[in-house]
Amino acid sequence: MKKKEKTSFQSMTVTELDKVITESQSKLAAFMINRYSKQSKNVHEGRALRSKLAVVMTAKRIKEFSHE
Repeated sequence: MKKKEKTSFQSMTVTELDKVITESQSKLAAFMINRYSKQSKNVHEGRALRSKLAVVMTAKRIKEFSHE
């Protein structure tokens, strides 16, 4: 993940981060289902999705704790 993406996640609001989290979780779920049923060309996609999800969730938690 590029540094620009990480900084853009930090500048988003909590509701925008929630949207990104739900999108990432649905993409990850679809990838996991299709992992065994289809021949995947991008085998590293799952790891990238999990990494993105972790960064977004961390940014959300930082925002939640800084506002309390």
